[in-house]
Amino acid sequence: MPDFYLSHHAAWGAYASFVLGTIGKGGGFALSDVHSPQRSVYVAYRQGQEAVRVLPFLTAPIGMGELAFQAEADGQARQAVAVQMVSADELERELGWASDEWRHGPLRLRLLSPFGDVPAPGSDEAAMKQAVCPVVLAELELDNRNGGAPAELLFALEGINRPLSDSTQGQLLGVASGSAWGVAALPGKGVEEVQDFDVIGATFGERRPRVRRLGNTGGVMLTVGAGEVGRLVLALGTYQAGIITTGLDTRFYYTRYFGKLEEAMSFALENAGEYREEARLRDAELAASGLSSERRFLLAHATHGYLASTQLLLREDGSPLWVVNEGEYRMMNTLDLTVDQLFWELRYHPWTTGNVLDLFVERYSFTDEVKHSGERRAGGLSFTHDMGVANVFAPPGQSAYETENLDGCFSHMTFEELTNWVLSATLYGLLSDIPWLRAQTGRLQACLDSLLARDVDGDGVMDADSARTEGGAEITTYDSLDASLGQARGNLYLAVKTWASLVCLEHALRVLGLDGRRAGERAGRAARRITEGFDEQRGYIPALLEGGSDACIIPAIEALAYPLLLGLNEAVSEEGPYGALVSSLRRHLGTALQPGVCLDAESGGWKLSSTSHNTWLSKIFLCQFVAEELFGVPVNPAWDAAHVRWQQLGSAAHGPTDQVRSDDGRDLGSRLYPRLVTSVLWLPRRGGAHDRTSASPQELQRAT
Repeated sequence: MPDFYLSHHAAWGAYASFVLGTIGKGGGFALSDVHSPQRSVYVAYRQGQEAVRVLPFLTAPIGMGELAFQAEADGQARQAVAVQMVSADELERELGWASDEWRHGPLRLRLLSPFGDVPAPGSDEAAMKQAVCPVVLAELELDNRNGGAPAELLFALEGINRPLSDSTQGQLLGVASGSAWGVAALPGKGVEEVQDFDVIGATFGERRPRVRRLGNTGGVMLTVGAGEVGRLVLALGTYQAGIITTGLDTRFYYTRYFGKLEEAMSFALENAGEYREEARLRDAELAASGLSSERRFLLAHATHGYLASTQLLLREDGSPLWVVNEGEYRMMNTLDLTVDQLFWELRYHPWTTGNVLDLFVERYSFTDEVKHSGERRAGGLSFTHDMGVANVFAPPGQSAYETENLDGCFSHMTFEELTNWVLSATLYGLLSDIPWLRAQTGRLQACLDSLLARDVDGDGVMDADSARTEGGAEITTYDSLDASLGQARGNLYLAVKTWASLVCLEHALRVLGLDGRRAGERAGRAARRITEGFDEQRGYIPALLEGGSDACIIPAIEALAYPLLLGLNEAVSEEGPYGALVSSLRRHLGTALQPGVCLDAESGGWKLSSTSHNTWLSKIFLCQFVAEELFGVPVNPAWDAAHVRWQQLGSAAHGPTDQVRSDDGRDLGSRLYPRLVTSVLWLPRRGGAHDRTSASPQELQRAT
């Protein structure tokens, strides 16, 4: 059943989503989290005297709640409503970039989560209000043109406790759970509220009234006349009021425009046409992108997950604060995700990247010492791994993740976070905000000093750990993989990332009219050191340059994306000053993309490391972009099909999942993850399509 994977439907910046997609596990609203609450979602309809058809998104038998509470205390016999659960194979589903559509016979359900360009705060208040409204839309359509009698349609949720008509004097019809979330429709012909223990009986049975305030399930129903097509537009809204973070007091930015849940839902319904058009444009854009169906799905699935983790906050001084929460882990602005998610943000709202980088400087930067051969020496400027977790900002200079005296998961990532800030700052500044970059001049030079201080022997490769590790050692973002990608010192992946940071720094300093020669000289040394590591017998560069792992790793090419996107064509050319490095990485990739090396023998999907079955899709997408854009590796439908199966089958119950087993796609971690939007790199950049060369994996292999 490949169509039954969990998906999020989220408004930008609201850190809340409506979750639906898996059979028998319900869904519902998740607030300040991304996990499904697994409450029953009722989507049902009846034509004439037929049985009520209910889509399979329930978690409990129909009617059990009322029977257990009331036990027919009124002494009246009740006529049972004939109900038929729709089986999975009767449903059709199509996931769009900003939509999710389900079809069964005459019924169509569309969930819309539109997104697009978001202006910087203060530049366009009307556009910002529309962007941050914490509501997604549901559109239901019931075709009763062939019916000889009225038909009924229902959308309802478990967990509600009040009808909306009470608080809106009938201006909205629907239900809510306190002030936190609700479902609303505008009044109209055939539109009614429903609230009961047995929402099916209240909707499709003969008993009245339809609203019983003791009931914990409810929604909106529509009666459709014979020979008509009935349409119901619903606002699925959330609202989190007041101070919602600790450590640094903030509230949601949308509270500037909406005083309560009802106001947000009313606004969304009044502007439903504009939201619908924005969703249509995004869906049409993806459909016309030229991407394969597999890549269209992977990008759409990723986008739904990313939006669910986004959070735009308002500080006490009235300034905005942007957070992307780390999926199921809920860490706030993890810097080794920021550096990859910026590909998305530079496309739609680049100011958010600058906002995050500024907060790292303001609150989550520090100056440390490094340790090498038992000695301590000056280190320099660096940054924490994250800003906190679960709406709790960490104290200044600290993260929620990093711990001393470890050399694996949860140790410090000081050096990699330094490269991440450098790469993020140079791309954001050079591509979107030169004045901001100019204001960072001293900081960029301090970052260069810090990079050089952590390379004690001067070969361009990090060899000194932050003293913050105490008796431990630094790790990389690949914290849960083996030494081939987890260890920081002498790591090939991190060495190329260091080279890329130095290349981008040199360019940025030159653009600012400063001397970038120190960065360029050390980049040359790094390139030579990496190139010297090429093993002619194996046909690749081993994962650890100093020994300790003979693995072949695909992420050796990952960081080439950054100079490539800056248009530093000479730096990534085999005829340029770093030609030997680029040629070595081409040959390395040719070996990696062979079955039994970094192609899984069972699934055909990409393994990041030849020695680990733990593989990460967000990084696969990024490396696919580099492989195709720079080295001319053609798009391979079999690879993409394997990656789709991992999401739709192996990790279907968890929604967008990053870490999976390479043989079957079973989830291993990083569930409900935002970083999967690295897949946006597949799209033509605004202003023109990617140029591609034509080398095949076989030609890459022959080059070895």
